[in-house]
Amino acid sequence: MLDPVSQLVMGMIGGKTRSEVSKEVFVQLRRRFRRWENLRDADLSEVRRLIAPVTFPENKAFRLQAALRLITKSQGRLSLDLLKPMSVPTSLTWLEGLPGVGRKTAATVLNFSTLRKPALVVDSHHLRVAKRLGLIGLRDDTVEAYETLTPLMPVHWGALEIDNHHQFVKRHGQETCKAERPICGNCPLKEICRTYATAFG
Repeated sequence: MLDPVSQLVMGMIGGKTRSEVSKEVFVQLRRRFRRWENLRDADLSEVRRLIAPVTFPENKAFRLQAALRLITKSQGRLSLDLLKPMSVPTSLTWLEGLPGVGRKTAATVLNFSTLRKPALVVDSHHLRVAKRLGLIGLRDDTVEAYETLTPLMPVHWGALEIDNHHQFVKRHGQETCKAERPICGNCPLKEICRTYATAFG
């Protein structure tokens, strides 16, 4: 499990990129810089070169360094310890104030890192499955989906249960409820799926 700053780096380079690619780039960054302060202060061209395999490396390199600098400026050091006592909504708002940080990345920092806060990570798979089930609107974005889906989760769920839910839905979206040619006949959710009912009902 990563510390919050490391998870922020991982989340910022990982958008619209396959997990195996972003993880390898993350390893290369850590190997090269050792400490994220070194990444923050590195030449922008070097950061762009190192993260070239991910999507939009030019934008991500600039925003990543800008976010790390803003954290340092506001906290006096490169640390996200201020998030520990904050509520999830307040933490999300603070993180989304950083350059290049949207709801998905902010939620990964809270849920996947050592902070282990109960924030739902809505990725492209989760968004697609929720739309097809009819849980959210077809035009809802990640923030709208988060705000609609979060109250539907059991109140006793903590960070671990929400993380497990995310992983299960992600796997379902990768293997069954695919973007193209979903395998609806094998779907365990077809009896409650609005899309299935419209197409096959």
